[in-house]
Amino acid sequence: MNMLKSQSKQLGFTLLEVMVALGILGFIVVASHQILNTAILTNETSEQTIAELNTLQTTFRLMDQDFSQMAQRIGRNESGERIEQYLIAGHYLMNSQYDGLAFVRDGWRNPANLLPRSELQAIGYRVVDDKLERIYKVYIDSLDDAQPRKHVLLENVEEFLVKYRNDRDKWLDAWKVKSLPRAIKIELKLKDIEPITRVFLVPGAGVVDDKK
Repeated sequence: MNMLKSQSKQLGFTLLEVMVALGILGFIVVASHQILNTAILTNETSEQTIAELNTLQTTFRLMDQDFSQMAQRIGRNESGERIEQYLIAGHYLMNSQYDGLAFVRDGWRNPANLLPRSELQAIGYRVVDDKLERIYKVYIDSLDDAQPRKHVLLENVEEFLVKYRNDRDKWLDAWKVKSLPRAIKIELKLKDIEPITRVFLVPGAGVVDDKK
């Protein structure tokens, strides 16, 4: 009889044992929650970083396509006046916060001339409200007051500088001649991201002094 009483006592748990078990369980639950929360935040950060990188790659790929197909065609300023330059560039051009540039590019595909436009396209890059915009016109010689179409490429832009390579392999801060440069360098700074520099080849000789 005494033996049965001893065994029945051993089958239960003391209050202390229950409290210890609950404490361990609570610790495990809290730790698991923190691990799960950290994993979710890390995944969200990774997805955001990947999205930003993809956006940057798309922007630079588009710039490369535009710059590599610059056409030697007289451009127009914001007022529609002809400027004896193939590349119009400067600070605050087209109301840009920083540098801006405008030109005409070739190679805008129009298979079998089905669309009522040429294969030339007027292109511009500028920063407005901290957003890098690519603007363009469907008809580069249109005489109406139609506003150019725009496509926001990047946001949170803190700096957008453009430099130009001449035929003496020097980088210039401004380009005021008719000819096209040999290359264009973009210096870009986005919020919370280290400055980025990219160089793009241009189909030009970079001649600054036509008399030499």
